[in-house]
Amino acid sequence: MLGFQYANATRLFFGREAEKGLVERLADDLGHEGDVLVVYGGGSVVRSGLLPRVTAALRAAGLAVHEEGGVVPNPQIGLVRTWIQKYAEKKPRAILAVGGGSVIDSAKAAAVGFEADCDVWDFFAGKAIVQSALPVYTILTLPAAGSEQSIRAVLSNDEGIKTGIGVEAIRPKASAVNPELFFTLPVWQIGAGVTDMISHIMERYFTNTEHCEYVDAQAEAAMRTAVDFGPKVVANPSDWDAWCQIAMVGTYAHNGYFGLGREEDWACHGIEHELSGWNGEVTHGAGLAVIIPSWMAFVAKSRPARVEDFALRVMRVEKGATQAETVARGIEALKAFYRTLGMPVTLTELKVPDAPIEKLAKGAVRKGLLGKYVPLDEAAVKTILENAR
Repeated sequence: MLGFQYANATRLFFGREAEKGLVERLADDLGHEGDVLVVYGGGSVVRSGLLPRVTAALRAAGLAVHEEGGVVPNPQIGLVRTWIQKYAEKKPRAILAVGGGSVIDSAKAAAVGFEADCDVWDFFAGKAIVQSALPVYTILTLPAAGSEQSIRAVLSNDEGIKTGIGVEAIRPKASAVNPELFFTLPVWQIGAGVTDMISHIMERYFTNTEHCEYVDAQAEAAMRTAVDFGPKVVANPSDWDAWCQIAMVGTYAHNGYFGLGREEDWACHGIEHELSGWNGEVTHGAGLAVIIPSWMAFVAKSRPARVEDFALRVMRVEKGATQAETVARGIEALKAFYRTLGMPVTLTELKVPDAPIEKLAKGAVRKGLLGKYVPLDEAAVKTILENAR
């Protein structure tokens, strides 16, 4: 196990009407004065009444509220630039994201951009280093990305490059997770969200670092919980008790806890970011459901032990006569699980059979070998994508 430092400064408000506590905390932090930029995606938070309730509470607490919507899945840096330019002369004191990961990541990017003396994309392109950011608060409406507690944000530019930043300055100050806000989510988004949150644990679980038994056990328990309760929220989106379990998995999956003391991988995310960067209609979680089983089959050829652990301890398959048989059973069980969530497991099912595999493979390794568990070169990524057709 490797040495580490860890601190999670996000105050979590969890449960029914959690957003009320979040608003009170934000107002207290700002001393009940100043401007707050509230960002969101489409009209669902308006139609549900959530956004009007939140903004009314902020104004009642003495804050000046500015509202900006329009964030889309696979969010674009262009919208963030628009916000920064619009409020350059009267910079907000804080940003409140009301939405899912795309909205929260856009808020984080804006928080960095407002404090910068360069273009905000420079941080994502590796041309600049984040020194500071405005405080970010979140009200989660779609559990998936875990951005409500994480230090990361992922956006795309107009050239189809999708990449991220990871820095403590953008970890939200406080976040509200109220599972009642998830009851009206479309089944497709629920399935993609559950897939995404499990993947965040997988990217840390598949490691070459030895003697991580404690964190391994925690990760396995969290993934089993998602496997058990994911199909329940898909079958009944109003199941409060099941949503509480899924919401807990999602919000802790990406806050750094499951990566303690270990080297992390992130190859599957790297490949999927190329895919959804190329085609913005590809839902991130659905793309991962296609990539992950193919990646597992590829890495199991040279490093099967951890894939076998996953098969036995998470997917709980019966041990085969050989390690290879156990691994194969685990991968098939994972595919079957994804299908219970309504997810595709091939590029054809994802409706992108024409994906430019050579271009995607080249883009995935633009910064060098991809991943740590089994470092992937361009040829390896190409094979994974071809096997996912």
